[in-house]
Amino acid sequence: MPVTSRVPFVSVRPFQIRPAAPEDMDQLCELATDLLTNIRAEGTAEDARRVFQHIMNFADRGLVVVAETNKRTLCGYAYASYEWRAEFGGETMDIIALFVSPQWRGKGVGSALIAALIENAKQRDIRRISAEVHPGNAAIERILEATGFDPERRTLWGYRI
Repeated sequence: MPVTSRVPFVSVRPFQIRPAAPEDMDQLCELATDLLTNIRAEGTAEDARRVFQHIMNFADRGLVVVAETNKRTLCGYAYASYEWRAEFGGETMDIIALFVSPQWRGKGVGSALIAALIENAKQRDIRRISAEVHPGNAAIERILEATGFDPERRTLWGYRI
């Protein structure tokens, strides 16, 4: 009888995707600040902290996932909210943000974060996921298209209070 050895599973990716935890908050807010600056948003790191805390405290509102390097630092995050919409037959997911640190771009982090959100949507029996993309963000458009998203031709209207 031949002798076989069992080789433990070793991830070939230098990062892992997991749900965000409270101890991630400071690093998460640093990444969010980079994103908010890049898109010239009105929000601040404290606004991001409130949103992340709310989502983490009320799992029925959404999900925050992070990409963590093998050195235990965050290199990206994504978050999504859940909404109930009759036009799509129930609960839907809106991907609100996706950010990957510049030195980690092009290494599969963004795709892995989106895949984690899609897996969560499947577990919740969500049948529709949407993502709003800022004009000129070709990188996220490529990730979404490669993942199977199709662009929808809708006009987004906003009202500031």
